[in-house]
Amino acid sequence: MVGTSPRLFVLAWVLLLAMLSGCAGKLPKTAPLSSDQQQEADGLLTTFLQTQPPPSLDADIRLGWDVLGSKGVIDASLQVRQPAFLRFTATDPLGRALFIVVSDGTTFTMVDSRVGRVYQGRTASKFWHSHVPEALRAEDLFLFLSGSLPQMEKPMVHTAQNLEHTGYWYVWQDGRNMGHHILVDRQRRQMIRHLLVDPQGGLVVEVRYLAYGDDREPGYNWPRHLEIAGKAVTGTLTVQVEKIYPNQPIPAAFKLAYPSHYTVEQVP
Repeated sequence: MVGTSPRLFVLAWVLLLAMLSGCAGKLPKTAPLSSDQQQEADGLLTTFLQTQPPPSLDADIRLGWDVLGSKGVIDASLQVRQPAFLRFTATDPLGRALFIVVSDGTTFTMVDSRVGRVYQGRTASKFWHSHVPEALRAEDLFLFLSGSLPQMEKPMVHTAQNLEHTGYWYVWQDGRNMGHHILVDRQRRQMIRHLLVDPQGGLVVEVRYLAYGDDREPGYNWPRHLEIAGKAVTGTLTVQVEKIYPNQPIPAAFKLAYPSHYTVEQVP
């Protein structure tokens, strides 16, 4: 493990949750579709909307970063459950928990076991938004990790193709007027990019899906290698999914117990 300071552990989980806040990249150029291509693109979108992931994920991951002169990698366990439940545990080489974050989408608890300190608050708090931009909802994390689409009406989606003619772009706005730009490979029928764009046209998030699993265990082909780069970290973040457990996380996994002698701070 490289770089194990408390700040780096906090940075690691925040980056995973936030998937970066504010990227300076430009939106991709696209090309219009012929009538035959439009029909193919519509059929591919229908398939994506019908192929929904399981409601939760329990996985071992390796989280790497090359950010602001700091480079490192940590092992971690990640459990997420729709709509917005999260448990992230950073571990040392012996598998011992060093830093844990649990959230139900409304409240959160962070435990730094190395210093015996607990931070608790609400995801609407200034403390939370000092790390996680308001433009990113907790439920967005599941979409990014699963490479899936939310349920939506197809007429609301604008369709185009990339300039290489290898994939279709699907563009729509969610209820917050945030734009989603999804690129799906025509041949592999897999998502390869997901962009989140603010109402002013700024690129908030860009996720690239570099690899998927060779099999569909446990019933869904989860992305196995994600890469995120952006202005907020001035570098690169990678998420490598090492193992997916077939059993779904139980509700108790999203409740966190900690030793009574730990110092608890309610953050504003």
